[in-house]
Amino acid sequence: MKSFEDIVFEQLHIPRENISDVLTPKDVPDWDSMNYLLFIAELEKEYNVTFTMDEVLSAESLGAVRTALKTKGANV
Repeated sequence: MKSFEDIVFEQLHIPRENISDVLTPKDVPDWDSMNYLLFIAELEKEYNVTFTMDEVLSAESLGAVRTALKTKGANV
């Protein structure tokens, strides 16, 4: 199973040593709408969860995405 960090690295192109829960779209050049949706889709696939549109749109940082995964029972 891919880790949360693996998926962040692959989809948002953030070097692993720079991945932090405080990162927002303003901090990550590749965090545009398309890459973000691909990131969410990969998380859904890897962790076998489904995000609501509200969850997708309200996540303002990597930490918020991680928290949403945890509330769905994912071990991240």
